[in-house]
Amino acid sequence: MNTKPQKQDLDVWVITEGIAGTENQCVGVAERLGHNFNIQTQVYRVQLKQPWKTLSPYIGGAGEYVYDKSVSDIPKAPWPDLVISSGRKAIGSALHIKKQSKGHTTVVQRQDPRWAADKFDMVAVPFHDKYRGDNALITHGAPNRVTIQKLKEEQANWTPPTDWQADRKNVAFLIGGKSQAYDFTADTAQSIIEMIKGLAAEKYNVMVTASRRTGEDNHKMMQDALVGMDNIYFWDGEGYNPYFAYLAYADHVIVTPDSASMLSEAASTGKAVYRLNLQGGNDKFKRFHDHMEEIGAVKTIELSETVLDFKPNMVLSDAALVAEKISELIVQNKP
Repeated sequence: MNTKPQKQDLDVWVITEGIAGTENQCVGVAERLGHNFNIQTQVYRVQLKQPWKTLSPYIGGAGEYVYDKSVSDIPKAPWPDLVISSGRKAIGSALHIKKQSKGHTTVVQRQDPRWAADKFDMVAVPFHDKYRGDNALITHGAPNRVTIQKLKEEQANWTPPTDWQADRKNVAFLIGGKSQAYDFTADTAQSIIEMIKGLAAEKYNVMVTASRRTGEDNHKMMQDALVGMDNIYFWDGEGYNPYFAYLAYADHVIVTPDSASMLSEAASTGKAVYRLNLQGGNDKFKRFHDHMEEIGAVKTIELSETVLDFKPNMVLSDAALVAEKISELIVQNKP
């Protein structure tokens, strides 16, 4: 009688500063590890007090005394089998655990730590990050939680408006906002409103979601202009968040250029993905956007375009790649 080998138990800690996009990258990798292990995942959101808040990790130290205990989840022994960390404030914590566990804990950093990178067992960086060490794993974009199974589950949790026409293609419009590299003005918001109206006029059903970075005034402008319009659904931020349901229902996905995480999530669905061409950016975003186009995962679209005809040549699977490499590390490090 053939039986499947029993999966190894694996305690996983995700340690970040609590930024949703960064945390989801790490959680997405942890979830993919479930294919190879029986995982128990715990998420720690750490905040530091001064002077570590400003100077960490360069001044060292990661005992309990560095944390702002009023808002932090403080990691304590017994230490896990694996830490997946991301963000500057999490670096000291991750390396402290590795030291205290006497090497028992495998420590993986997501994104370039820019300090002590060689002390991690693995540093998983997207193509547009510059770190290239012996322990580097290069992904196309940002790992995420998008899987076929998750999209099916989320699709079952949300029903499109009953007045939508079945013969129309569905467009998910994912709107970010102001960042260090991109501004997001009222003029930008108005231009996006006009584009969405144009898509609806071109016989698309349009599902729209905005982020906290969109800004309250811009969000209200969009909500006032789009709610109640035929073939447009604008999520108002209340109740169930249909973000992943949008990705499940969409035939096409349009994403503002300010978020590598959102663009990577969209490009992991297998749907036609378009990067909206807005003013701004920097060298790092240019490397990312250029790479995504070069591999055939994304197409650039202008605000004036309302005909969608892209067919992707690449579907991202970065979380699966990182999880597979971590699995290999765990097996290598097993006593």
